[in-house]
Amino acid sequence: MQCSMQDTLHRTNPNLYDVFYDDYCDPKDGPKPFVSITGGGGKTTLMIESARYFKKKGLSVLVTTTTKVISPYLLDYGQDGVFNDEGVLSHDPKEGEIVFYAHVSDDGNKWCSPGFENLSQLYGRYDVVLCEADGSKRLPVKVHTARDPQIHPLTNMSIGVFGMWALGGKVKDVVFGPCPEKFADGVVDIAFLDWYFSNPEGVLKGLAPNRFGRRIVVFNGGDVGFDEKSGAMLAGVSKPDDVDIYVASAREGTLYGRF
Repeated sequence: MQCSMQDTLHRTNPNLYDVFYDDYCDPKDGPKPFVSITGGGGKTTLMIESARYFKKKGLSVLVTTTTKVISPYLLDYGQDGVFNDEGVLSHDPKEGEIVFYAHVSDDGNKWCSPGFENLSQLYGRYDVVLCEADGSKRLPVKVHTARDPQIHPLTNMSIGVFGMWALGGKVKDVVFGPCPEKFADGVVDIAFLDWYFSNPEGVLKGLAPNRFGRRIVVFNGGDVGFDEKSGAMLAGVSKPDDVDIYVASAREGTLYGRF
């Protein structure tokens, strides 16, 4: 589904989570999805709204992390139950139930990875596992280091996230992670995006292809940041042939375009 700018402006846009479900995540068509979400600019929102969508489909969903996320008592993940210990291993999830599972960190405000082994034991018990596998200090763009992202080996679909509000912004203000000196005083433009998609520590690091062999990057914030200029920029990005860019709003669940 290739969406032109004209198509985007003159038709009803598809639901982002319908696309994920029908084309990539349908548990009835292939192995149960273990989805790892990386990058910046909307990872948690994408995970929460995906979980709510799957719940409406009557599926059981495990929401978790291999890094750190905000406490479920400070942020609503749509969860029906919360576990912070291995009691989750004896829980039998119900149809349409969202379970949040992570370990409490020292300050209690952030909860951290419960360990790869525990997640391996839970995979298969739930219809869908959604895992936040990266951190970006709330900045819209993430450049990785040797330590991240933390991708669980059972991951069979990954989604890289980029906050569209970073486009045109100063690299030093919107990017979390090390960048080449040539971008130190620059802005996020087509040259930066070309580097970001080609660099081993860029947005594609750790992304597992979906069942069609495609790797997905969601440019989140399409409801406020998608116009002729940004569309032309994304259409011109140099990227591998197996990579699809979705312009979307994770909060609204709207897909505005695909490149």
